[in-house]
This record gives sequence, C-alpha cells and structure tokens, in this order.
Amino acid sequence: MIIKIKNFFCIICFIFICKIDYSKAQEINLDNKFIPLKDFIILKYDLFLKDNLSSVFQGGGMFGIMYQEIKYDVKINQDNIIELSIRGIMDKKRYTNKRYYPKLSDCNIIRNKVFVKKYGYSFLKQSLNYSVYEENLSNIINDKILNISSLDKNLKKLITENTIIKIEIIHPKNEKNISCSGKIISAELK
Repeated sequence: MIIKIKNFFCIICFIFICKIDYSKAQEINLDNKFIPLKDFIILKYDLFLKDNLSSVFQGGGMFGIMYQEIKYDVKINQDNIIELSIRGIMDKKRYTNKRYYPKLSDCNIIRNKVFVKKYGYSFLKQSLNYSVYEENLSNIINDKILNISSLDKNLKKLITENTIIKIEIIHPKNEKNISCSGKIISAELK
C-alpha cells in the first residue's frame, strides 16, 4: 500500500514536471523566423558533402588513390561566390613507400565521385571519357542541393555558375601535393 502511494506521487510529480516543460515550449514562436537564403544554401552544400564524401573512399587503392582523411569547407565570400574547399589527405602508410604521385586527373576524380559518383576518366589511360559533363553536374546540383522552392531556374543557374571548387590532394611528401580549382560545373578543373 505504501509503495502504491509512493508510485502515485512519483507519477504526479513526473506529469507536473513534463507539463511545465511543455508550457515553456509553447511560448517559443518560430513562425516568423527565417534563415537567410545564403545560410540555407551553405547548409545544403554542407549536408550534401557530408553524405557523399564517403564515395571517395570506395575503391581507394585499387582503382584510385587511397585517402586516410578528407576535409571540406563551404563558405560564401563578399561577392556572393560560393567557395567549396576539399582536402584529400593521401594514406601516409601506403604512399610513403609506394611511388605514386597525384595527377590533375586525381583531383578531378574527387569532384566527380562526390557529385556524380563516377570517375570521369578511363581506367587504364586516365584520359577524360566525358561521362561527367557540365549539364550532368548542373542537374545533380539543382536536384540535390538547390531544390529550394524559392529558387527559379535563372537563380539556380546563377548560383551554379558562381560556385567555385578548390581541391587539394596532400601527399606524404609535401613537394608532391597538387591542387586544382574552377567552376563546379566545369567538365575539367585546372
């Protein structure tokens, strides 16, 4: 009987505490609060990169460079140009002994694998095979990142044309580092 009374009071206290927290939550009104479009676009790019950078690790060592870490940053500068920075750090253990040095094609492959999930280069010759092209990249960015209802086609096109990507591949030997940059929708970064 005493245990039942204690349980009853515990339940009443719990309900009272929950009711107070619920009433405080109702006082917060988020209806008229909006985040700026710039911040929302940065968030969308950030989420996309976070979800898709893992595809760079797939096939590493056998069909491409093996990375030990990939870092990225997304920001908008004063001129409203979106800047994406990706740093791929090559596996130190593997490439300290193995004599492989990154090439411009490896730099482009990172962008291609993140956005299109394709290499964009032929397997043996490492020559451009045009499986990744501007329209393809633009469609993926529009469908996956810029799928915001307040953006029309002209604004989406302006945003994609004003998005710059810079990719750095960091080799264990610093003199062998390579970087490339350009518009995100360029078929080949320079």
